Amino acid sequence: MSSLPELKAAVQCQNLTLRTRKKTILDDVSFHIPQGSITGLLGPNGAGKSTLLRLITGLATPDSGSVKIFGDPAGVERLGQLSLLPDRSSLPGWLTVGRWLHFAEGIYPDWDNVKAEQLMGQLSVKRESRISTLSRGEEARLQLLTCLSRKAPLVILDEPFTGVDLISREEIASTVVGEMADGERTFLIATHDIREMELLFDRLILIGDGRIQGIEDVEQLRQSGHSVESRYREVFA
Repeated sequence: MSSLPELKAAVQCQNLTLRTRKKTILDDVSFHIPQGSITGLLGPNGAGKSTLLRLITGLATPDSGSVKIFGDPAGVERLGQLSLLPDRSSLPGWLTVGRWLHFAEGIYPDWDNVKAEQLMGQLSVKRESRISTLSRGEEARLQLLTCLSRKAPLVILDEPFTGVDLISREEIASTVVGEMADGERTFLIATHDIREMELLFDRLILIGDGRIQGIEDVEQLRQSGHSVESRYREVFA
């Protein structure tokens, strides 16, 4: 397993540990994510994925260890460099989609109106729809639209398929493929739903019980006769 110089890493986690009174949530977690890659953070529910993402985004602080984003320490100062799709998010239901996007433009300095318009068509999001009337899949697509309409170089998606219908899953996966085409963005996608994203991943970080269970180069994995799903089952079955 090769390691890249730190300056070439979009994310560098070193010896991260986080505990509560009764449980160790993360235990000595270390890995890096190369710029321009799409990395799957895979593990069962309760593995520590969402907690790890909170540390990467600077929304939580580890008991020990460090996180760097593009070579700088993680924290609120780095939030402009990353765009997060959280696993649980509620958009203001009283707004229409159009009004929400206008509101988002005022929140995010790196908002790209041209990209937002493009993604509305690509993700089948209707401007006039009131958010409170959207299905779970429609709301998930709107949340992804909001995430990707920013110019942040690091995109973090936390369980983007939870409770989402098949068509929405396919549209979300297709949109991520399109965003990766120029190689300028780095994606970190935490999920336990593998099949929609299996063909997209460059790298895998397998996490279970708060510890790294494996780090894999997907191309090398395939050359050895394995798939992402078979490796996941091998580690977690």
